[in-house]
Amino acid sequence: MKKNIYILIGIGLVIFVGAWLMFSGGLWRATAVNISENVKENTAVIELAKKEVILIINNGGGNINTIAVEFKEGMAAFDLLKDGAEKLTLPLKTKNYDAGIFIEAIGDKKNGQDGKYWLYYVNGQLPVVAADKKEIKLGDKVEFKFEKSPF
Repeated sequence: MKKNIYILIGIGLVIFVGAWLMFSGGLWRATAVNISENVKENTAVIELAKKEVILIINNGGGNINTIAVEFKEGMAAFDLLKDGAEKLTLPLKTKNYDAGIFIEAIGDKKNGQDGKYWLYYVNGQLPVVAADKKEIKLGDKVEFKFEKSPF
């Protein structure tokens, strides 16, 4: 009988010490710190995603590159293309006109080849200005497509 009482006291003491460690900063605190660090990391990833714009380069032959580029205030569609082409190591050939910078070639696709030209779209709309004149906004999707001109 005395032995059973000692066993019960021992079990009770182990439960008490375990609960005290868990809720007084031991295991509970370590878990809370890990959760807090994960929330901070995920928040940083979400904040970074909010600071990006999407660039799509479609060469018209089935090769489509999609890349997220860090948004900078005052950025134009051409700036986005220049950054993206550099990251993708795609050669970029342009020509300056009074109206702005026009894209002549991206990679191995040159204007006029197969009756196609480099056109660009911002959120699905074809702008009426040169790519260096079209300011983009945070969250925009800019697509450069090698296709037959609608004009």
